[in-house]
Amino acid sequence: MTVEAPTKPTLAERLASASNSRDLSVNVDTRTDADYLISSGIQPAKLGRLVYQLMSEWDARLKPRALTDADIERVAEQMPRLVKKTKDRRGERVTESLDIAGARASAALWHQQQRREILEKLPAFRKLMDRHAGFRPWVLALGIEDARSKLVDVLLWWCDRRCQTCGGTNLAKGKTCKVCHGFGTRDVPHGADGLRISEHIAAEVDASRAGTAAVLKRMKALKKFASGQS
Repeated sequence: MTVEAPTKPTLAERLASASNSRDLSVNVDTRTDADYLISSGIQPAKLGRLVYQLMSEWDARLKPRALTDADIERVAEQMPRLVKKTKDRRGERVTESLDIAGARASAALWHQQQRREILEKLPAFRKLMDRHAGFRPWVLALGIEDARSKLVDVLLWWCDRRCQTCGGTNLAKGKTCKVCHGFGTRDVPHGADGLRISEHIAAEVDASRAGTAAVLKRMKALKKFASGQS
């Protein structure tokens, strides 16, 4: 049996881990979680750093669980029934059934709204939505209709890209998920507008990642200088 070598955490994963670390001590000779946070703070791409911070804050929050089929059925029971009229030799017949599709759509809207409310309470979110220094001025300058709402949804996608139907497992009811086609992820929301917003965010994140990596290479020398050892 072959044993796979453990994969090295990416810079994004190390930053996320450091953001939730309980040990932020600085050691001149070894790299610690504090080094990642200091490097991220020093580098100039502040919006990209805030996106990393937003994702870390999101991961740390409790989120509403996805509704099960039983939950959906209970929602449907509170909604008006679907009425179907048919005619046969004995006359007109009226049958009623639960509006499962309507209940599922209603539940999806509720679930999305709950997630948005959690996102909008995060400290990094408020900075990213700042009218002067956040992403919002850039999006508004593009003339995108309903710009704020679309920006919020794209930031939420950056925090959690998992398919909301299968939860990222690729399977729904034991079969390949028909919504994400087995990929486990969902598309960027709002079509072309959402893609433009996401690509702009990605550019800021890439700049932040490159800046953080560059500072990390100099971190040992910076720590020695700060401690008076050089």
